[in-house]
Amino acid sequence: MIEKALYNRLIDHININSLLNSQQYIFRSNLSTDNAIFNLTHEFLKALNSKMTVGNIFFDLEKAFDSISHSLLINKLPQYGILGKSKLLIESYLANRFQRVQLVNPLSDAKLDSTWMKVKCGVPQGPILGPVLFILYINDLPKAIVPNVTPIIFADDTSILITRQDAKELEEDLILTFNQVSKWFKQNSLSLNINKTYFTHFF
Repeated sequence: MIEKALYNRLIDHININSLLNSQQYIFRSNLSTDNAIFNLTHEFLKALNSKMTVGNIFFDLEKAFDSISHSLLINKLPQYGILGKSKLLIESYLANRFQRVQLVNPLSDAKLDSTWMKVKCGVPQGPILGPVLFILYINDLPKAIVPNVTPIIFADDTSILITRQDAKELEEDLILTFNQVSKWFKQNSLSLNINKTYFTHFF
């Protein structure tokens, strides 16, 4: 109930659809995964029909929601007009959370508990507020990318389509984009899962 009340206050305070980057396809009116896939396919086919070379990078993050830095998130809120009591409420919502690990022996029901540790990062995924805070956190990602590319973002899934006339130029921009996105992830305390990050080159 607390999360719902805080979410309603946040939504009443700001027009979240107007704040989100146009490349973000979640929590924007009348947009869904279908729209994200359609836009990616449309741009891809348009480039191929124009005899251009196309490259796409599919980025995957490790435990994205659990890695959100509370301090970085709080510092980003004023960019979206979240100030005063609304900002203080979110700070309070994230602060003073603790967790521990409990091991249970199924044969004897004996339990072993770790010490309580303060949670300094991550947003809760169950309540509705968690995903909203996450997308505000990554909303400035497209600004860090080389111009003339097509980012498609749905929550923590990021796909970047690059089309160029020259194959060499495409290769250079793919490398540049990968490095820029990787740097942004690192600066924002997010870990790229290299094993699940893919590059596809179309001719």
